Amino acid sequence: MNVTQLLVVISFIVVLFTYKRHNTVHKIVLAILSVSLSCELLCVLFLYHGINISLIYSFNNIFHHSLWLWLFFKVIQRERWGIGILLLFIGYAIANLLLWEGMEKFNYNTFIFGSFLYLVFFIGESFFRLKKEDFGFFLSNNYLLIFAPVLFFFGLSMIFGFKSRALSETVIFGNTPLYTVIGYFINLVYYGLINYYMFKEKTLRHEH
Repeated sequence: MNVTQLLVVISFIVVLFTYKRHNTVHKIVLAILSVSLSCELLCVLFLYHGINISLIYSFNNIFHHSLWLWLFFKVIQRERWGIGILLLFIGYAIANLLLWEGMEKFNYNTFIFGSFLYLVFFIGESFFRLKKEDFGFFLSNNYLLIFAPVLFFFGLSMIFGFKSRALSETVIFGNTPLYTVIGYFINLVYYGLINYYMFKEKTLRHEH
């Protein structure tokens, strides 16, 4: 089990035991972690049997990005926008899977496009709230949650954008490649913020 897989397992357990069943946002977070955990378990199983895992990660990206986009628009209370953006992303992802990058290799462009959509709307909403001087939004626990995947989306998109295996496997120190160093750091921040959000939510519930 590598660092990322360990983070996924720990985060899934944390969310499972801290989420509130009647809270829609919490249920989406649990769904995100369930998708990530299922992906990692399937990859371990497929690798054990010598089966290519590219398609698993391609499908994982579709579900993972879709859930984050829906969570974002749910938090900012613009579900109608969310439906339109989801249809755009899923339509592109399916077309990319069937017509362009295909099922035989990892769909880099799907990951990048979904990340781009999330980052554009996240930055746009942040500037909108700043212009309105809605500082409470930035101090809220919900803002912490929608900020959680920002570095994950940005960092991995930068690596995937080059589509260069040689770059990803460039050794930084010892026998550790660039992708591993960046990937572990990004995932640590990503899952760390999700866990912090859930613990903070539980603390806020007890206070009320």
